[in-house]
Amino acid sequence: MTFLNIALLAGGLTFLIPLLIHLLNKRKVVTVRWGAMHLLHEVIRQKKRKMKIEQLLLLVTRVAVPIILALCLARPVLTALRSLGMGSSSLIVILDDSFSMRAPAENSAAPGASVADQARADLQQITEGLPSGSAAQVVLSGGSPRQLLDQPTTALDLVPKKLAEVSSMSGPVLANEAFQAATSALKDAPNAAREIVVVSDFQEADWKAIADGAALPALENLSKQEPKPQITFYRIGSDLAENLSIATADLSALVAAETQPIGIRIRIKNHGKRPWQDIPVHLEADGARLRTARVSLAPEGEAVLSFTHAFEKVGDHSLSIRLEGDSFAEDNAFHSIVQVRNQLNVLLIDGKPGAMPLEGATDFLELALTPHTAVANTLKDLIRTRKVDLRKLRDDDFKQAEVIILANVEKLQGRAFSDLDKFVKAGGGLLIFAGPECDIDWYNRELHKKGEGLLPAAIQGQVRAELADAPARILRQRLTHPSVLYFNDARGGRLQDAEFRHWLEFAPPSNEGTQRILNLDRNVPLLLEKKYGQGRVIAAATTANAEWSNLPLQPFFVPLMQRLTTYLATEGSAPAWQVVGSTLRVNLEKAELGSEYLLRDPTGQTQMLKSQQEGEKVFLQSPPISQPGIFQLQKTGSDKVTLLAFNTDNAESDLKPLPADQIKKIAERHDASFADSLPAYQSLDRTRRHGSELWQPLLIALLALLFLEVLLQQRIARG
Repeated sequence: MTFLNIALLAGGLTFLIPLLIHLLNKRKVVTVRWGAMHLLHEVIRQKKRKMKIEQLLLLVTRVAVPIILALCLARPVLTALRSLGMGSSSLIVILDDSFSMRAPAENSAAPGASVADQARADLQQITEGLPSGSAAQVVLSGGSPRQLLDQPTTALDLVPKKLAEVSSMSGPVLANEAFQAATSALKDAPNAAREIVVVSDFQEADWKAIADGAALPALENLSKQEPKPQITFYRIGSDLAENLSIATADLSALVAAETQPIGIRIRIKNHGKRPWQDIPVHLEADGARLRTARVSLAPEGEAVLSFTHAFEKVGDHSLSIRLEGDSFAEDNAFHSIVQVRNQLNVLLIDGKPGAMPLEGATDFLELALTPHTAVANTLKDLIRTRKVDLRKLRDDDFKQAEVIILANVEKLQGRAFSDLDKFVKAGGGLLIFAGPECDIDWYNRELHKKGEGLLPAAIQGQVRAELADAPARILRQRLTHPSVLYFNDARGGRLQDAEFRHWLEFAPPSNEGTQRILNLDRNVPLLLEKKYGQGRVIAAATTANAEWSNLPLQPFFVPLMQRLTTYLATEGSAPAWQVVGSTLRVNLEKAELGSEYLLRDPTGQTQMLKSQQEGEKVFLQSPPISQPGIFQLQKTGSDKVTLLAFNTDNAESDLKPLPADQIKKIAERHDASFADSLPAYQSLDRTRRHGSELWQPLLIALLALLFLEVLLQQRIARG
C-alpha cells in the first residue's frame, strides 16, 4: 500500500487530543464504607466493569476518528498491481487530428483555444505524469493514420514538441485503420505494461456506425493480445454548435476554351439549429472578387447557388467560392483550378460510317463534342474532332491526338493496334464504345489479355432486353467518379431517363486498377475505367449512337461525353482540386529526374521539393497538405507556375459529437474505459497504474465511527 498525499498522514497525530482529555478528566474514586455496603457490593462491581468497557470503546472511537480522517486525506491505494509491471509503461495515443478538431474547445482554460490545442495540452500533462522509464508514441488518425515519431520514445518531452509542429489534417477518422496503426506501434513498445488512449472529439459522422454495432476488428484483435493493453476513450468536446459550410461544388467542365463560360454550382449546408439570413457568398477568380450573392438558410437546411465565369487567357486559373457568417471559417470556401486551353484534339474512329446523317457510329459523338461548331455558333468549342473511317485508318492518324474514341470498331490490325497500345501507355486517353460489329473474341484475346491489356474487363457476351420487358436504366446512386460528379444534382441531367435495350455484359473486373463509373440497374457496369501505363481507358457497354439505346438523344449526353473526354485528356495534369490531408503528386518526364520545384502555400510560405523515381516513373511528391487554398508550384529556373487547389473534406463540417453515453457503450463493448476530462482520465490512470484507491470505504468507516460515538456517549450519560 502507498499514499498519494503521504504528508497528510501527520494529521493522524491528532488522536492524542481525545486521549489526553480522557486522562485529564479521569475522576479519582473515594471509598466510603457504610453498614449495608456488602449487600450492593456485587451489583456495583458488575456495573463498574460495564462502564469501563463502554468508556474504553468511546475512547477508541474518538482516537480512531482523526486517524481515519487523516488516512482519507492521504488517499491510500493498493500497490499489488506494481508487481505486474505497471510502474513504467508504453503509451500509444491515437490522436484525432482531423479538421473538425480546429473548432473551439469546450470549457477551455485558454480563450479561443481549439479542440486540437486542448488535446495537445492534455497530452503534455499525461506524458509528464508517466513514471520514469515509460515510452510514448502518437498515431495521428485524421485521414490516413501515420505515426508522429519513427518509434516510441522515452524522451517524453519530445512528444509535445513534435505535436506543436503538426497541423490538423482533413478527415474523416478511419477508426479501424487507426487501431491497426496502433497495433503496429505496439510491436516496438519497450515495456510489458501497455496503454492505448484514443483522444478525439468523437464526431458523430465518424463514430455513429460503430456506436450502432459496426465491427472494429483491429480493436478486437488488440483486446486478445497478452498482456492485454489498457484502452481508454478520451473525449474532448467542442462548444461550437452552429456551423455553415460549402457541402458540394460542381464545375460544368473540367477544361475550357478561352471565353467559354464555366458554370459552378454550389450547395451550402446549415449544420445547426438556428436560421441564417442574407449570408454573403462571393465568387473569386485568380484571387479577385467578381460578384456576390446572398442566401438564407433554415435550421439544418440547404441552399443551392450557381455562378458562371469565362477566362480570357490560356493557362491555369483559380476559381473560388467563399461564404461569410459563422465562427468556423475553415470550411467556408471551395477552391478549384480551371485549365483554359486553345483546343483539345480528339480522334474518332468510326467502325461503321452511315450513309445518312446520324446513322454512323460516331455521328452523335461528333455533335456532342463540338456543339457550337455544329450549329455555326459564334462561341468556341474546346474540343476539335477528326473523324476517320476504320477502313481508311493510316499510321500517322494517331499523331497530335490526346484522346482516341473507338465506336463500333470490329478489330484493329497490325501497326494500328500496337500504336494504340503505345499511345495509351504514354499518357493518352482511350474511350471504347460497343456495337454489333465488335469482334468479342478479338476484344477478349487482344484488348483484354486476361487483365493485362487495354480493355478494363472481359466481355461475357451481348444481352438484349425483350420488347415486353422494361428497358435497363442507369442505376440511381451517389456518383463519386470525377467525370460524373456533376450529375449528382438532377439539374445536371437525369441519367435515369436513358433506356437501354441492348448492351455488352462485362465480366467482374480482375484488375485492381479497374473501377465502375456508371452501372445499369441489372447489376452490370455501363462504364468501366482502367489505368493503363500513364493513361486511362474507359469502356462503354453500349453504342455511341441510338442503335442500342436512346442515350445519345438525352440532353445530358452532350455534357457527359464532354466530361468523359476532358477527363481522359487531362489524366497527366493535376486534378481540379484535392482534399486537405492528401499529398501532392505530379508525374514528370524522365528527363526531369533530380529537378527541384518550389511549392508556395496560400500564406506565402514555401518549401522545396525534389523529383524522385520509382521504377520507371519520375514524379514529384509533397508531404501531406495541411491547409485549404490555392498553392503554386514552380520549377526552379522556370517562369511557368502550376496552380493547385486543396479543400477540406465536407464530412468534417458536421461538428455534431457522438453523445457520451454512446461512446461509453463502444468502450464497454470492447472492455475499455471512458473519460471526458483530464481529472477523470488521471483518476483512471492512477487506479490502473497504482491500484485501487481506498479513501471511499475509509470515509464510510469514518461516518460509522461518528455515529457510534454519539450512541456510546448517550448510553454512558444515561448510566
